[in-house]
Amino acid sequence: MIQKSVLNVLLAEDDPVTASTITSVLTGLGWTVDFAASGKAAVRLQQQRDYDVVLLDDTLPDMSGEQVYRAIKMTDKRVPPVLFLRSTGVQNGKIVLDEGDQMLPDVSDIKDMISRCHALAATAPAMAISA
Repeated sequence: MIQKSVLNVLLAEDDPVTASTITSVLTGLGWTVDFAASGKAAVRLQQQRDYDVVLLDDTLPDMSGEQVYRAIKMTDKRVPPVLFLRSTGVQNGKIVLDEGDQMLPDVSDIKDMISRCHALAATAPAMAISA
């Protein structure tokens, strides 16, 4: 499978410092990053655009990470793979991840995040072409 070097990423993160750091690093790689500070905004953005990967914080102010995850997975369009950030809920077994989704053990490990994003995007189903 061909690995894309430039990815389209949806970042759902309510901590401004973490969001800014991740966004700066990923845009520095030439990636496109759309940012959502709430679960509702993340779901809305995912419904409007195709993403290669969704980076999802487990603790958003209006919805739990699990609620956002399930809302994204229930969409009728191409569903991108999800990489959970700081997923205490996943670690405690509260969320069962679908095949192809992962948890990032350490949100400060940017190299691991980038590597996982590439791997997830490479194994994701191809984007549907609009008619």
